[in-house]
Parts: sequence; structure tokens; C-alpha cells
Amino acid sequence: MKTRHAVRGLALVVAGGVLIGQFASAGAAGAAKATGSETVVGTATITGAPRGWEPDNFYTFFCPTGEAFSLSCPGQLSGSPNQSTGRYSTRVPASRWKLGMYYYTANGETMASGPVAIPDRAGATIDRNVSMAYVVPAAQGTVSITGAPADFTNIAYMGVQACPAARAFAVGCAGGQEAYEDVAPGSSYLIDVPRGHWTIADYYRTDDNLHTFAGTPVGFVAAKGTTLHINVTMPYQGLS
Repeated sequence: MKTRHAVRGLALVVAGGVLIGQFASAGAAGAAKATGSETVVGTATITGAPRGWEPDNFYTFFCPTGEAFSLSCPGQLSGSPNQSTGRYSTRVPASRWKLGMYYYTANGETMASGPVAIPDRAGATIDRNVSMAYVVPAAQGTVSITGAPADFTNIAYMGVQACPAARAFAVGCAGGQEAYEDVAPGSSYLIDVPRGHWTIADYYRTDDNLHTFAGTPVGFVAAKGTTLHINVTMPYQGLS
């Protein structure tokens, strides 16, 4: 099994920006101290999705009100809604929280909602729905590599990297976004980035993760609600 440089559940990306970190435990610094507990129930909904589209997975998360709202907030708690109905029920320490939801795209991106306020009501059951709009991918297309050996997928794996145009293109660039799950020669990809000027290219890593090779980046302008079709290709460049 290939060892990715990013692991689902650990690489956290917020729609409209990038935040990387680990889910904090319930007892992490920043969590509000509370006596007793409260139960938050409701429905998590993704609106405006194309017919037939389904998220790979979607979840709820809670940030203490005193912390910046993000998927990496200290003291975060998370919940798992019913993947068919969206209904959830999560018991949390009685305190003021900010509730959100997020979903994974098929290619490993994580899209998150804005916050919903949860009051401090020890012993109560609090009904709060949370929703977010389907995020239209900024770019999609096919991935290709030329001159690769027949056993390429046994010795390397591919991904697609988008970087802010103001930065030098590099795999793992600051403020960038990647698609990597199920990306392989001949596959499709989709990737979402904030509005603005970007560069994009495919890349591959050797199976031992010691060497990374990228194609020539292509520039594009991301606009809200618009998906550009950009095919990415690169030559095989060996393993070292």
C-alpha cells in the first residue's frame, strides 16, 4: 500500500482557504471548561449539488466559541451524521460552541461550512440544523504522463497541485491545494481553490516518497461558480 504525504482526516482544507493540522482532542488546550453536558441534534445538509452527486463522507464539528472557527481549532469535537438522512446527535460539554460541517470530495479535498452558534444549556437538548452549499470545483480535467514504464503505478503515484500564481510553483506550496486520491495516468481530477490567479500541474512521487517530479504548470483564473476544464500532462522523468 502506498504511503501518501497527506492522510485523510489529518490534512484539513477549508473551502476558500487552506488550514492544515490534526483534529484536536476533546481535552486540548482552548476547550472551554464546563460542568455537565448538553446534546445537540439536527440535520446536516449540502445544498445545490448536481443531480446524482454524493459526498464521499460528511461530518459535523464543534469549536469552542473562544477559538477561531476552523477544522483545526483547539478543543474541537466532531460528530458523524447519518450519511443518508443527515440527522445527527452529539453530546458535548455544556458550553458555548460554534457548530460546522464538512465533506470530503472524491479526490480527497475537504470542504467546510460557516459556523452556527450553540448556547450553553447544561442538561438540555438543543436543536440546530447546519448546512453548506455544494462547492463548484475550480478546475477539472484528465491527468496524463508520457513515456512512463508499464509498471509505473507499482513504482510511483500521481497527484495534481494548484499553487497561488504569486508563489513559485512547487508540490506542497504554501496556500496551495491538491487532488491525490484515485489520481493516476488517464484518470480525471477535480480541485477547488479560492478565486484568483493560480498555476496547476500534475506530479508524481516515487513509492518510497523520496523523490517528486512535476510537469510544467499552466496558469488559470478561478472564478466563483465557474469550472474550467484543464487537462494536465507531464513526461516521465525517472525515479531519482
